[in-house]
Amino acid sequence: MLRSEVEEKTGLSRKAIEYYEDKGLIDPQRLENGYRDYSIEDVKLLKKISLLTKLGLSLAEIKDILLNKTSSLSSVLRKKEYVLEVEEKKKEILNLFLKGADQALIEERVKALEGQKTLYERLTDIFPGYFGQMLFSSYKPFLNAPLEAEGEIYFKEFVDYLDKLPNFNLTKEEENYLEELSKEYSMESLADVNERKIQAVYDSEKWLEENKDIIETYEAYKNSQAYKNSQMKVIQDKLKDYMISNNYYEIAIPLIRKFSKSYDAYYEKLLAANENYLKKKN
Repeated sequence: MLRSEVEEKTGLSRKAIEYYEDKGLIDPQRLENGYRDYSIEDVKLLKKISLLTKLGLSLAEIKDILLNKTSSLSSVLRKKEYVLEVEEKKKEILNLFLKGADQALIEERVKALEGQKTLYERLTDIFPGYFGQMLFSSYKPFLNAPLEAEGEIYFKEFVDYLDKLPNFNLTKEEENYLEELSKEYSMESLADVNERKIQAVYDSEKWLEENKDIIETYEAYKNSQAYKNSQMKVIQDKLKDYMISNNYYEIAIPLIRKFSKSYDAYYEKLLAANENYLKKKN
């Protein structure tokens, strides 16, 4: 069926359908005249996507549910329950604060609540602003669990190391550039980018084969004068020099691997994928 019929059956806008298609959630056939031919299954999927979106699920969560069905839906439900539970506890603590409860009691409740926060939440609380965002955003998929007891000592070392680093200074112009750039990327967009990176590492052979053209285009852009003269290149070079001069890769990365088991597993795969990529390139 044509898109106009799909719009009528699902209640979705043309742009919404195009967006879900672009993200790989549906894959309609192409007719000889270039028009898309949507199947009944495509319509069912779009209705399900629309419903899950209205319930507040992110695109990454919806993708996971469509691929893994019941197990992922249960996992998402547990996460939503956890978020609601945390919000309820925050509300209780705020009520204690408003009623003038004992400061020690409030601090005890807050400390207990802190223990339930994810690693990402704790780190961005400790290091607010663009410094924390730049450092932790790419690690976010591996920081979505609470800190385990055996990782506490390494987490503290990591925080102490970061806190003693010299300031990472950007010009006002560079700060404004990052701020404008971040407006274009929601947390959902970031999750999508991170998900693609993880897929590339965990199945590098397939990813390299399927993305030859993209890789070539990206490498051409990185070697172009437009990129070399861009604000992004300046900021990336600054951050890289900052990390090298402060031994970030020798100190911080091993600590992250010790308090995040999922990042440690990813890092092992990353080393293997990088070696595979260099072999193919050469």
